[in-house]
Amino acid sequence: MNENTDRLLPIGAHALSADPRLAAAVRDFGSTYGYDYFDDETVGRTLAEHEASLRRVARGGLVWAGSLATAVGIVWLVWAASRKPDDMVVAVAPPAAVLVLALAAFVLVNLQGRRKLRHPFLEGYRHVLAAARAHGAPVTFVPAWLTGRGGAALDVAPLPSYATPAGAPATGVRATPVTPPPKPAEVEEYERIADHGGWHDEAGWILVVAGAVGVGYAVVKDLPAAYASVLLIALGIWTWLAGHRLGRRQRELSGEALRYLDELTSAQAVGAPVHELSPPLRKLLDTRL
Repeated sequence: MNENTDRLLPIGAHALSADPRLAAAVRDFGSTYGYDYFDDETVGRTLAEHEASLRRVARGGLVWAGSLATAVGIVWLVWAASRKPDDMVVAVAPPAAVLVLALAAFVLVNLQGRRKLRHPFLEGYRHVLAAARAHGAPVTFVPAWLTGRGGAALDVAPLPSYATPAGAPATGVRATPVTPPPKPAEVEEYERIADHGGWHDEAGWILVVAGAVGVGYAVVKDLPAAYASVLLIALGIWTWLAGHRLGRRQRELSGEALRYLDELTSAQAVGAPVHELSPPLRKLLDTRL
């Protein structure tokens, strides 16, 4: 068992070993799939390698070729149809063929990704996480890429079902002298505001433009009441400033949140149980990995 890892793992070796029944199950999975899931350093490195491999598939040349073919096919199809040819079928057949090729490229990418997700190491690790949850062990997070989750809340390779043995209820992780670091108030604030904002720039522009149009109308039509539109300009500027302040605060607090994640990683490496991360912290961790 190796305790040196610089990645926050879904669950550490100490937590897997704390419950004898869970430890036995993990050893069985390791024997079945041929990997040592108690070796934190190797597990962290291997997860990173598989994640990078899946990312290369998702952003590889085949995806770019499919995207380009889709754009060309749609433009070509619209242009061919707009000419109102005598034989519409003949006119749209070439762009339709390009779109079929684009679809084939995306299907191939999907199949490649699914095949990589079925790698024995990943299959076994999903069983480990399922067993850990069933035994009440602290699973910090389940990587979205590990289950093949894309934009939709649908897992291509979900965690398998796992039931603890009959007559032996899950007891969770036994008491440990190592405890995870307390969550600072700055991190709690980051969790509250991390997903706020993102609309201030657009709203500010709309308000300023609307106000400017109103003032212009007041000048052209000599309509004093329309000068009240200047309030929209002021509101737009206030919206920009509010968004700027929020963004600056989010950046400041994200530094504290990253330091907290580093502390969790160090604590996990020496045996502290790290419970599930909140969605904002999980998203921050995803951007770092």
